[in-house]
Amino acid sequence: MISLRLKEIPSDLLASAIIALATLVFVLTPLSYLPIRIPLGLLMVLFVPGYALIAALFPKKADLDGIERVALSFGLSIAVVPLIGLGLNYTPWGIRLTPVAVSLAIFTIAMSFAAYWRRMSLSTDERFSIHFRETIGAWKR
Repeated sequence: MISLRLKEIPSDLLASAIIALATLVFVLTPLSYLPIRIPLGLLMVLFVPGYALIAALFPKKADLDGIERVALSFGLSIAVVPLIGLGLNYTPWGIRLTPVAVSLAIFTIAMSFAAYWRRMSLSTDERFSIHFRETIGAWKR
């Protein structure tokens, strides 16, 4: 069984889950008047759900290049979000802000967990990973 330790969680998957939760906080609480709501909402609709799905589908480093992951993330987000909305249309909650935001967050966190599960089943050399600290350090230089 794979144990869940915070230090072992890949930073990209942790970031996608945090963005999903932050979107819920800044959309469904009294903090919704803050302008951060708009960029978080755009990220949640246009990129993050697709990225989490791509991460779950392609856990290996050799599966896709970085630019392919980004492009497919945008494309799958644009495909998944309307499908979630279509599914919500046939529920008692309908297509409103709260059910859409909660459904997208649940989908993103579930796909992030699935991606984590699949990556941890691979050897360390095969796993896809993004090293944010190294990237930010390279940008600073």
